[in-house]
Amino acid sequence: MIPIVPRFTSEWKRPLLVLPAVMLVACAAEPTPQPTPTASPTPTFLPLTPTPPPTPHQTLTTYLAAWQAGDYAAMYALLTAESQAAWSAADFEQQYRRELEKITVTQIQTEIIGVEESGDSAQAIIKLKYLTRLVGNLETELNATLRRESGQWRLVFSPTLIWPELVNGQQLLMVTVSPRRGAIYDRNGIPLVQLSEAYTVGLVPSELTEDSGAISGVARLLGLPAEVVRRQVEAALQAGVGAQYLALGEVTITDTQRFGYLFNTPGVQFNAYTDRYYAGNGAAAHVTGYTSFIQPDELETFQARGYMGSERVGRTGLEAWGEPYLAGRPGAQLQLRDANLNFLRMVARTASTPAQDIYTTIDFNLQQAAQAALSGFTGGIVVMDYATGEVLALASSPTFSPNIFSNNRHAFLVNSVFNNPQRPLLNHATQATYPAGSVFKIVTMAAALTSGRFTPETRYTCTGTWNETTDPNFIRRDWFEQGHGELTLMQGLTASCNPWFYHIGFDLHNWNPQWLPDMARAFGLGQPTNIGQIEEIPGLIPDATWKQRTRGEAWNAIDSINLSIGQGDVLVTPLQIARMAAAVANGGTLLQPQLVREIRPAEGPPTFTFQPLVSGTLPLSAEQLAAIQEAMKNVPREPIGTARLVFRGFRIPVAGKTGTAEDPGLFGVNEPDAWFAGYTYANRPDKPDIAIAVVVANAGQGSDFAAPIFRRVVEAYFGLPYRKFDWEETIGVPRLPTPTPEPGATPAETETPTPTP
Repeated sequence: MIPIVPRFTSEWKRPLLVLPAVMLVACAAEPTPQPTPTASPTPTFLPLTPTPPPTPHQTLTTYLAAWQAGDYAAMYALLTAESQAAWSAADFEQQYRRELEKITVTQIQTEIIGVEESGDSAQAIIKLKYLTRLVGNLETELNATLRRESGQWRLVFSPTLIWPELVNGQQLLMVTVSPRRGAIYDRNGIPLVQLSEAYTVGLVPSELTEDSGAISGVARLLGLPAEVVRRQVEAALQAGVGAQYLALGEVTITDTQRFGYLFNTPGVQFNAYTDRYYAGNGAAAHVTGYTSFIQPDELETFQARGYMGSERVGRTGLEAWGEPYLAGRPGAQLQLRDANLNFLRMVARTASTPAQDIYTTIDFNLQQAAQAALSGFTGGIVVMDYATGEVLALASSPTFSPNIFSNNRHAFLVNSVFNNPQRPLLNHATQATYPAGSVFKIVTMAAALTSGRFTPETRYTCTGTWNETTDPNFIRRDWFEQGHGELTLMQGLTASCNPWFYHIGFDLHNWNPQWLPDMARAFGLGQPTNIGQIEEIPGLIPDATWKQRTRGEAWNAIDSINLSIGQGDVLVTPLQIARMAAAVANGGTLLQPQLVREIRPAEGPPTFTFQPLVSGTLPLSAEQLAAIQEAMKNVPREPIGTARLVFRGFRIPVAGKTGTAEDPGLFGVNEPDAWFAGYTYANRPDKPDIAIAVVVANAGQGSDFAAPIFRRVVEAYFGLPYRKFDWEETIGVPRLPTPTPEPGATPAETETPTPTP
């Protein structure tokens, strides 16, 4: 290296000679009278030392530091005039950004190995290391040329300062190999989601001809009642939109093998596509979730995780939770090509990481039956194997078809889902909360027993009204107007006698107002179940601390009385209630619900295998729990049981609890939310017993709506013939006109709900 020695000339000394001369002239002039100055130090004049021009090493150091900071303007300012004439600032920056993006660089590390100066030119060697997202770390050496212009060292730019082989039009090309996105299966290996050749199926009502068999054929193909399809066609014609395409569902090519004649039937349309296909036309939409393309504001985040940016990623459900398994990791090849894109050499490469498949705990046949049972309603159903915590079905209504998010769908279908006031994307099994109503009486009975103040045989006389407070105007009425008469505590739960539970709530309030809220939390309410694999919300169990914090008010007896029947501010999810029922059924173990049975690559052993996870234990003795179980078993079989009519003569023994929860609406009272929660105890070796929770929003009495749906789910699980719902014309076909809530109902006070079973 040739050091630069500063050259000093007489010009550098000239200012030092001028100053004394000026001072001498000033002394010779006639002095002007001035005030006597205060003493000041005599100025000291230091010799001026000029700053030498930066060395080539300093210029190069500054350039590389600006590169690492992404300051392309500062880099451009250090180029030679010739380079700036050849490259505009915008082109210069674009060249850097384009190449670094192509290489997927995340970090740049540089080190100057040496600089050799010769006159007004210098040559430097730079050790370069790129950290990349797709091909690991790349190391190379760059040769840099510097020239002295107007006393300053500047760089000569060419693309070889980015990569040394970018000469003569040669270019780098990143080729990615993305693995097949993993499939999602049910517990028996039935595909819920997979890459498939499929068709969208629909009708153009005005083009249908009589006796063509189009409606019945399409209905059979899609697994829909023909009458349901016929009604949709008639509605389109009556609305004057018969010439528009009426989308009905999706099927795989395999599904159409027995329906070839439909391809030539007037009015029937098939649109082929190959994409990620979701089976069941929305039957498991809230379990699987859906995918969509990476959005511009997400690009940087996903690229940092190794994505190219053109992929579709999971948005909800198992598609979102299982993204690390289902997506795998793309492989990449950084290739050097000539100016005509002919391959020259492989610069770097990484192999792709295969995706894995998810095998769920879901029984797809049961899932479809549960979803169909909710058709036309808003609500949710959760079915669990109560010995393990495996979720066998999780249905939410209204639902949607995840297939509409595929890239070949019309945007208006996606918008219709997002803009639907019924919010079909909301998972009513885990993301919607409801007042618990009388299913909460299971908790209240447990609190009564564990307090030591009540036994299963403690008796109470129900007259149909209740008032144990000092306020003579504070009266609560039973849903059974004439009252139930004398009942044991067990009978009180079976008959869902509200005054019995008002009595318990008031007594516990006077003894320990925190006892009942704490018992509810011990049953898993007011907190997440930690299912983790789909989105959920915790709900709410109110108590004195919560009320003081949120409302600035003290907890009072009315709050405890409302809580005793699951009203007031209580909010729960069907998943929480199903887990509660499972804990009662299995002997008191509160299990963590799970949806994933196995995660498995295409080849090799599973990387995850289901194991039951215990969240806690109900704080009940064996005798206390047995009393609750017996009371629940009597709900469908004893004359005073609130679900006796629904289950009379039923072949599968079930235990359960009805609930009818008041739901005050924004502009007036809604119809109550109907609940039924319980379990089977058939003890069959071929079928594990199950716990089930059903909620139907704003439908009416739990015994009228939720209990029949509960029975339908049990029928589907055990392979029994279906009993027709009261609201059906035939199985799967609702009666017309569809009942609607009666207008003009009197708003209900949350503090004083109308007692209902």
